[in-house]
Amino acid sequence: MGTVTMALVAWLLAGVPEAAVPQAAGGTPGTFVAKMLTVRGETLPYSVYLPPGYRPGQSWPVILALHGTGSRGTDGLRPRTQSLAEAARVHPERYPAVLVLPQCPPDRDWSGEVADFALQALENTLVEYSGDRKRVYLTGQSMGARGAVQLAARYPERFAAVVAVSGRYTDRSVVARLKGLPLWMWHGEADTVSSVSESRTLVELLKSAGSSTVRYTELSGLGHDIFDTVYLDEAVSTWLFAQRRGK
Repeated sequence: MGTVTMALVAWLLAGVPEAAVPQAAGGTPGTFVAKMLTVRGETLPYSVYLPPGYRPGQSWPVILALHGTGSRGTDGLRPRTQSLAEAARVHPERYPAVLVLPQCPPDRDWSGEVADFALQALENTLVEYSGDRKRVYLTGQSMGARGAVQLAARYPERFAAVVAVSGRYTDRSVVARLKGLPLWMWHGEADTVSSVSESRTLVELLKSAGSSTVRYTELSGLGHDIFDTVYLDEAVSTWLFAQRRGK
């Protein structure tokens, strides 16, 4: 869950009931808005986090964040406790962006129809909350890192940059489509859940394919759960928001 206090986690989970949301804004700045989306007959939950400075009508960066296995479910709440969402709440000055937090159903991953659901949740948010299409970012941790890499490879033109943390990357066909996309990969050197070799290999393949936009940080002595460390690092948010499509 991360290192935030239990009080903060309780606040995160509470969110804002849809009935209490002002219709004009579609949500209250500094809070989560619960959403549902039906894709191919299946209705799945996601949340939208509006930063404290959010104002309707202004153009906002948007981050699609894919969680790991521990946040799968149907309650729509667990993705709100992933490390990116916590970092955005603790340091709103570093993450002045609208967050899209879809929830993967139990026993599934970010592929197929679930990936389509995440992409549609992003599209709905871009329209509803005045998202800036030149500043759309994709992040993922653990299972979500693999999903982020796969989704970015399917639609590299949709994203300005990707951050992938502690992932397992078995699909090597993504290399050709990712080589021009800004991608920062992170891994703990002592990860026993997803071997550090997964990130090392993908990075080397990207570099061999001619990528000059991939970055890699390996944290010596640390294991799988490095998510707080990554997203609380100011260098990450600084790098992320410096990327724009069409630059």
